[in-house]
Amino acid sequence: MDQACISAVLDKMDFEVFVLTAADGDRRNGQIVSWVMPATIVPQVPRLLVGVGRMTYTRELIEVSRKFALNLLGEDQWPWVPHFGFRSGRDVNKFATVPYKDGVTGSPLLPWVVGYLECQVRAALDAGAHLFYLADILEGKLVSDREPLRLHQLSEVLPPEEMATMRRLLEQDIPRH
Repeated sequence: MDQACISAVLDKMDFEVFVLTAADGDRRNGQIVSWVMPATIVPQVPRLLVGVGRMTYTRELIEVSRKFALNLLGEDQWPWVPHFGFRSGRDVNKFATVPYKDGVTGSPLLPWVVGYLECQVRAALDAGAHLFYLADILEGKLVSDREPLRLHQLSEVLPPEEMATMRRLLEQDIPRH
């Protein structure tokens, strides 16, 4: 296997950056996700597939509530990546300083995002370190018709110390054989 060749192909792909939120009663959390894919071509049956780290607090809330929301970040909302992505909701209330409203699923919806999708889990695929949720989209809204933040842009906008933190956290996802 030629890792450089594989990386060259994968580097051509780009993914939008979302804050995935979930709630169960008065517990709520959000985390950064970028693996979100439409899972149907039938407009009358909107579905998506999203990858979520197995060890995250947000995943625990999804498992109980079976619902979540995806908040699509705009290019200028990169500061929310460290806020929602670099620490655990078990240790800090990520919504203590962030305004939000509860959506129809009870999941937090963030202001000023490009748009949001509220979802109900239909099935889960266990992929080891991650779970992939197939979900029906219950509600959605384009809030601001502007360019979304994409994964490859993070290296351009995050300060060097934040990029180092992100790389360190991503290394924890590498399977150890």
